[in-house]
Amino acid sequence: MNKRALFILAFIVLAAAGLSFAMLTRGHPWWDDFASYVMQARAILNGDMDEFVRRNAFTVQNSSYPPGPVAYPWGYPLLLAPVVAIFGIHPLALKLVGIAFYALFLVVFFLLARTRLTEIESLLLTGVLAVNPMLLQANDLILSDIPFLAVSTLGVLLIDLGVRGSSSPVAAYRDPALGLVIFLAAFLRTNGILLFVPLAVALLVQYWPDWKNILRQSLPPLVVFGLLTLAAALIFPNGQDSYLRHFSMFNLPRLWDNFLFYLWLPSWTFNGIPASVIFYPLLAAFLLVSVSARWKRDLPIHAYSLATFGLFILWPERQGLRFIYPVLPFLFIFAFDGLKLAIERLPAGWQALASRAVTGFWGILLLLSLGTSAYLAWGNLAANREINGPFDEFSYDLYEFIRDETPADAVIVFVRPRAMRLFTDRDSFMTTRCQDLPKGDYAAIHEKIGDVGQISPEQITACPGVTLEEVFNNRRFTVYRIEP
Repeated sequence: MNKRALFILAFIVLAAAGLSFAMLTRGHPWWDDFASYVMQARAILNGDMDEFVRRNAFTVQNSSYPPGPVAYPWGYPLLLAPVVAIFGIHPLALKLVGIAFYALFLVVFFLLARTRLTEIESLLLTGVLAVNPMLLQANDLILSDIPFLAVSTLGVLLIDLGVRGSSSPVAAYRDPALGLVIFLAAFLRTNGILLFVPLAVALLVQYWPDWKNILRQSLPPLVVFGLLTLAAALIFPNGQDSYLRHFSMFNLPRLWDNFLFYLWLPSWTFNGIPASVIFYPLLAAFLLVSVSARWKRDLPIHAYSLATFGLFILWPERQGLRFIYPVLPFLFIFAFDGLKLAIERLPAGWQALASRAVTGFWGILLLLSLGTSAYLAWGNLAANREINGPFDEFSYDLYEFIRDETPADAVIVFVRPRAMRLFTDRDSFMTTRCQDLPKGDYAAIHEKIGDVGQISPEQITACPGVTLEEVFNNRRFTVYRIEP
């Protein structure tokens, strides 16, 4: 990698980080996964991780459906812990972790793209992802998705270097390093364990039918992963097994719906970009060209992509594009590769013109993405990084009332129970069923969301066998005392 390319890559990464920072708000959507991550980070700092698991288990077990696992993997909370220690529950500061890992992802993506494309093509493609508005906006969420994207892509890169027998310094230490990276991926998100799928496929492709060599090559990463997993299990309490409860919502008809949903989901990558509807079908077509022509070369990566899609097709809940971030880099790389293959099949006289057209296509996508992201960043700054969701003034009024006017051992029924506990230190659970109300002492109703995750504001006062007394109201929330 020459100095000029290194300078361009550094510029791309710094520009993406600056643009992403300009898009950060001082609030957060009303998804309370972030609250669990922050409470886990605080539990690490306070040394009371078992107490966190106990209290979060109460929330999960008493809710009408599980709002999340009893504990997420502890890797992301560990990353948040220093930020919480210095800044407290400060959304802007907590979101900087995601920006740092997005910068790392872009570097890793360039290195992976460089294994299949030229240096200039790899820089162009890295620039396209660097300013993608959907990915940049993902940094405005206090979630593990972007750190996991960086680490999982690094894992795929190491496996790919191993397949290619690279003599680079990275590949020279790929065996122990890969075990570490797979551990870190699983320590961030449970599905990081899927990185063993491309590793297994890579070893089978490279050494089949020499089973002894396959086992010998797989041993270093397995040992490193096993030792680190054991050490983590001795330090951090487990809670990921509660994910299994989510499968109580599984049903067979949903499989087909999920399949169709995830088949089209990558198109969301281009949401907000002008002419967005044309990009995914076009890229998907040329991705298939690459897959059909180079399936053996890329089989480990395709296996990882299929395993990821398969997992979430089976998973009862959908959470949009964030579930498939780890496979989006491959869509871009293989689509570019497929475009190049298509050019090679054209008559010689057309190839130069087609090559310029392809470069122009990616350049247009980069400019459209950059323009959209810059517009969103300008609007966000003009709105003074608008505060929304659980960090707005109406929410803080609610938290203040709960802290000041309810007993410390009160149980609050609320649509986002983990956020309630984060901001008030009161045990909480969510329910959509009237018969669950007597398990709580107070019910806080979000007036703007109807019956999504709660008993609707219109229905709750008519719940049979329950006496409610209104004790708090603002433009967003109403709180009822549940009479015994």
